[in-house]
Amino acid sequence: MKKRAETTHTIKKQEIVASGRVCEIRNGELIRYYGEDTEFVTPERVTAIAAGAFRNCKKLTDVVIGKHVTVIRRDAFRDCTHLKRVTLPAGLQEIGDSAFRGCSSLVSLILPRTVKTVGASAFRDCTDLKNAVLSTGLVHLGEYAFANCSSLESATLSDSLSVIREGVFFRCTSLTAIQIPDSVNTVGSYVFGQCTALKTVGLTDSISYIGRGAFSECHSLRSFSAPRRLQFFANYLFCGCNALEEVEVSDSVTAIGNYAFCGCKALKRIAIPQNVTKIGQGSFLHCSSLSRIDLPNSLGSLGRQSFAYCTALETVRFNEGITAIETECFAKCVQLKSIQLPNSVSVIEDKAFYRCISLESVQLSTSLRKIGERAFEECALVSLSLPESVGIIEQYAFADCYWLNTFILPNHRLTLGTSVFSGCAGLEVLVVPDRYLHRWRRRELLSIQGETQFVSHGELQLTLYLSELGASDTSAERKKAICENIRRQVKELKRRHIM
Repeated sequence: MKKRAETTHTIKKQEIVASGRVCEIRNGELIRYYGEDTEFVTPERVTAIAAGAFRNCKKLTDVVIGKHVTVIRRDAFRDCTHLKRVTLPAGLQEIGDSAFRGCSSLVSLILPRTVKTVGASAFRDCTDLKNAVLSTGLVHLGEYAFANCSSLESATLSDSLSVIREGVFFRCTSLTAIQIPDSVNTVGSYVFGQCTALKTVGLTDSISYIGRGAFSECHSLRSFSAPRRLQFFANYLFCGCNALEEVEVSDSVTAIGNYAFCGCKALKRIAIPQNVTKIGQGSFLHCSSLSRIDLPNSLGSLGRQSFAYCTALETVRFNEGITAIETECFAKCVQLKSIQLPNSVSVIEDKAFYRCISLESVQLSTSLRKIGERAFEECALVSLSLPESVGIIEQYAFADCYWLNTFILPNHRLTLGTSVFSGCAGLEVLVVPDRYLHRWRRRELLSIQGETQFVSHGELQLTLYLSELGASDTSAERKKAICENIRRQVKELKRRHIM
């Protein structure tokens, strides 16, 4: 049956060409063009161009579409690679999906004001198209309508549009500026993704939503001011915008999505509004010029790798609402020197401060319960006292902290991973729980290789008492109290067989 249909079609084509006609028309619709000419004018009686009617007509360079045509259906001129000029009629209302896709020689486009719909990928891969003027009556512009139009330098958008759909100008690498009309309230995902020459985007406050990756890899974009109604910075919004220096975030924003600013290597500062409750995974990953960050009091969630590899980050101000420092949150922030965690933090996850090689001072939360695997590996810590709330320290948590000389563990039983202090060659004093001193002195459990002195909390307290007793400014009444404390402490140490 298939062979018979193909044979019938071939015979029909031969009959049409033999009769001197170059196209097939049924009920006013041009079904198929069979000609070999470089120029073509559609007959007067044509009211529609059928799907695929001119597809792959490689010789066509100029087409004039008759005044009675109201619709050009999908794939109508697809892959007409030598088509340079198309004259569209004043009454045209609709251009279908991929209608001119792959017309790589098409240079300019002016849509009549009667056009209301341009379908998805309608002009995609028109790589020679330099300018496009969209009709004033256009209400629907389909996904990826001008994607991969690598020569497109300017586009004038209709003020009848309310939505710019996904990827409309994706990878238009010559587009330098664009103005979004006041009528638009939604900018879809990847609309300007990989528009590497884009420097200026005119956004109005009517916009309430901008989709994921809308400006990703716009390598020439230097500044951005968020519309006042925008509530969410979507995932990957500015990912890879390596020239972006300044971003003004409106007070209406409540969340920053995953990898929103990932790879924005020129970003020096950003003021996060007080209404932001969530900063997503990798939001500021590899923002290597960012030097300071102030986290708002409203923030409840800070995603993993949020500020990892921010190699210029020196100052972080935490808020009281954060409960966890997630995995690799500040990994390899090599300029970070000190941190003060709020008392709301109960967990420091794996590699949270991994290889923060300048981190010397850490003030931990009084409610901290867990320190994750390699959380402070290769930090510059000199001394650290863990709060009594800590119950779990996972493996390699403080490994290769070469400058660490004094470490005080809480005075109770702990769940301890292997090699917590591996590579801490300078560790001189380790203060351990009273009841487990003999067990702690088994160095192989902790991977301690130097001349570390193990001291119980009781012994430490006794040393402090003796130091205060010998001080010249200690009052007689205080000395009397200290002597009583020393007697009581010695008695307790003997009871536990520590002395």
